[in-house]
Amino acid sequence: MSTTKPCGQLADGVSKLASITSLVAATAVSQAFGRFTYSVLYIEIRDDFDLSNTLAGSIGSLNLVGYLLGSLLVAYTIGNLGLVRTARHGLLGVIIGLLLLTWAPNMAVVTFALFLTGLAAAGVWVTAPALATKILGVEKQGLAVGWVTAGVGLGFFFACVFDAALQTWRSVYQIEALLGITTFALLYLSIKTSEATSSQSGISPAALRQIPGWLNLCLTYGLFAIAASLTLTFSAALLEDDAGFKEQSASLVFALIGLGLALGGPTVGWLADRIGRKATQLASLASLIASCVLITTGLPFVAPAGTLLFGIAFTGVVVNITTKVSSHLDGEAFGAAYAVLTIVFAAGLAVGPQLGGIIADSSGSFRPALLLSAACGFCALCLTFKDLDLADRNR
Repeated sequence: MSTTKPCGQLADGVSKLASITSLVAATAVSQAFGRFTYSVLYIEIRDDFDLSNTLAGSIGSLNLVGYLLGSLLVAYTIGNLGLVRTARHGLLGVIIGLLLLTWAPNMAVVTFALFLTGLAAAGVWVTAPALATKILGVEKQGLAVGWVTAGVGLGFFFACVFDAALQTWRSVYQIEALLGITTFALLYLSIKTSEATSSQSGISPAALRQIPGWLNLCLTYGLFAIAASLTLTFSAALLEDDAGFKEQSASLVFALIGLGLALGGPTVGWLADRIGRKATQLASLASLIASCVLITTGLPFVAPAGTLLFGIAFTGVVVNITTKVSSHLDGEAFGAAYAVLTIVFAAGLAVGPQLGGIIADSSGSFRPALLLSAACGFCALCLTFKDLDLADRNR
């Protein structure tokens, strides 16, 4: 039998704004810097070590395999560690990985560091939505999830700006490592944890089954993950290699994904609280499909509009799925169940880079990878319509 304990509390004299800011920064460091910066620097790292797209894509997949294993680890340890300690340990692991990347004399170090950042990032992402909801209140859970998701967008945006402004990819990781250390101090000082323990640990499919349409939710999240990983990994490469964008221009256009994530997070969360998750989920998936097609064109103004739309659509899907889980479960129960869902998401993410790299090498273009992303988004949209139809029949 599990016991309930406070998942996180404001430190003495700390405002809600400061605590939410620390969570936003933590998701920026763990997800954007630790996981998605490699997508921004893909061409530079590939060319620096003279890699094929298949091998470079495989390295990206290892980062996501690490995220998958990290989700499993979180599921088994969150009951003992609690949400706050899990987030702290995860953020610390990401920082160590970023520090390794600032040095990285060979591809073996890069590969290990990216695996480590993926492994540790799960500790932050699984816990941040529940902590944010605890701070802002259940009635604002959509907004809470939106804010932590916005952190990913802000981090992604700045990663692209750093890439455009700095000379080498290692310099980008140096700045990100310094920001990570600052964020860890902020998180440690702003949110305190209880010493109480919980017996709830391990993977909890039983908790996940409490959510109506849980299986459909898992399938939708998995397909969305494949689509997202393909787009995030290969959009910048498509703009540079296929569309002829200069490196700095491609990075700045790619930064619009981060801007879309940052703007879409609180906006979509606010809309989900008011007009419902169903409407925003359908709109988000439809926008995802459209964005992939727009990016594939490689046209000036059209492709940048597609990257911005993708960022907003990505946020919409993540916010609505996360909010659906948090509306049925809270505390460590949310963390354990969401870890299971994150495992599905991570598995989908791990498939994308490897598959896209093979497609790019065989076709000589990154466009087919983006079209496959759109196809996965369409399948997820069909599953969502089916889920809504079943819900209407059961009324």
